Amino acid sequence: MRNQPETPAATFRFSALLGAGAPYSHERRQLSLDEMVKREVDAATGKPTAVRALFDYWQERRGAAAADPATFDPVHFDPAHFDPKGAFTPEQFRWIAWVDVRRPDPMSYVFRNHPGFLFGDWSGKALRDYPNQIHARSLALEYLTCKVVQQPSYYEITQTVGEVRRTYTRLLLPASGRRPAASRLYYAVRYVSIETGVHSRP
Repeated sequence: MRNQPETPAATFRFSALLGAGAPYSHERRQLSLDEMVKREVDAATGKPTAVRALFDYWQERRGAAAADPATFDPVHFDPAHFDPKGAFTPEQFRWIAWVDVRRPDPMSYVFRNHPGFLFGDWSGKALRDYPNQIHARSLALEYLTCKVVQQPSYYEITQTVGEVRRTYTRLLLPASGRRPAASRLYYAVRYVSIETGVHSRP
């Protein structure tokens, strides 16, 4: 990967009270792909995490598309040829999901595979159906940005919902055919920490 100069991480913070009075907050830091490569290695085994493995697979599929110069587009490639399930172990694949982003309204984007890392399985449901609409709108903005910009994004996120606080990393990747924008977004997450019994004040 091409070396890029280090730039300060872009950080976004937000806090509020949910409908039942439960505190909600999140802090999201966007990091470079170079930082992702350094971070996403299992300290115990030295092997890539599911986040890094998905990025490597994405790069590999783009490389395979480039092998046919008559049809290659450096940004777009057919998502039908992008099927990570067979390339990962079941343990790795449980951290990988994708979103159908073909509709113009980002709140209508549909989770096509969302295995429920912590708060349940949302496969087949739209962002507008997500019970935490504050979080849903935040996701909608991230997904729409990735769809339009068509570049990977890597975040470290600390989120508190009620008395549960989790810190995790997430990689978001666009995939599409020859269309103006991506039709699918794939993502992988890695949990850094999960705490219970914590409190967050807006």
